[in-house]
Amino acid sequence: MRPVLVLASFGVSAPEAREKSLAPIVREIKAAFPDFTVTEAYTSAFIRRRLQEQGIEMLSLAERLEELHREGVREVYVQPTHLTPGEEYENKIVRETEPFLSRFSVCRVGEPVFFCEGGGKDDDIARGLAAIVPDVMPQDGEETVLLGHGSPHRHNPVYTLLQRCADEERLPVHIGVLEETDVPNFAMVLERLERRGKKRVLLAPLLLAGGRHVAHDLAGEERDSWKSRLEDAGFSVRLDLRTLGERAAFRRIYVEKVKRLLGR
Repeated sequence: MRPVLVLASFGVSAPEAREKSLAPIVREIKAAFPDFTVTEAYTSAFIRRRLQEQGIEMLSLAERLEELHREGVREVYVQPTHLTPGEEYENKIVRETEPFLSRFSVCRVGEPVFFCEGGGKDDDIARGLAAIVPDVMPQDGEETVLLGHGSPHRHNPVYTLLQRCADEERLPVHIGVLEETDVPNFAMVLERLERRGKKRVLLAPLLLAGGRHVAHDLAGEERDSWKSRLEDAGFSVRLDLRTLGERAAFRRIYVEKVKRLLGR
C-alpha cells in the first residue's frame, strides 16, 4: 500500500477561498510527490461543522489517522499548512498525532512554515519573507503593511521575528496582527508608519486563506477594519487581497517542507 501524505490545515469554509488558497497547495503536493497518496484534514471543528452544513465531509486529523489505520496504511506523513508553531499546531496536530505514532510503521509530523530561525539556508523566517515581499513591494511613496492573525492566548514570536528580519533587510514592510492582545498590534504599526513619514499604504494579508479576516477585518468598510483605521489616521490605502495560498512562490515552501519531512 502506498504511503500517505496528510495535509493538515486549519480549514476554509468559503468555496471560493478554499479553491484559491488550499486547493492549489494540494494539487502541487500531489504533482511533486506522485508516489504518495495525498489526503487532507482540518483542525478547526467550527470549519468542519460549516462544511458539513454544505454537504462536505472533512475529517479532523485524529479521525483521518484512525481511518488510515483501519485501511491498513503503514506509512503516514503529516504536513501542516499552518504558518506558525502556535497552539493550533501543538494541540491539534502534534498532540493528536501522538497516540498514532506506535500504530503505524512510520508516522512523522512536519513543520509549519515559520518554524526555524537563526540564519542559514534553513532559516524559515528569512525564506518565508523572501517568498512574500517581491509580490507586495510598495510603489513610490508607499509603505507595505502585512496583516497576520496573531494569538488571543499568548504572544506568538513569529510576527516579531518577521518584522526584525524585514528591518534588517531594510524593507519598507510593517507586520501587524489582528488580535489586539498580541503584537505587533495596530497602534505599534501606526507608530512605525508615522515615523516613516509617508502617507500611502499597501495593505495585504499575511494569511494563508481568505474569508472574513480578509474581507472584513482587513479590507472592510466597517470602522474597525484596518483599512478604515488607517484611512482615519490620514493614510491613503491600496489593497492587495491575495492571500499567501494564492502566491506561487509561497506555495513552493510547502513542497520544500514535505521534502524535509521525508528526509530528501
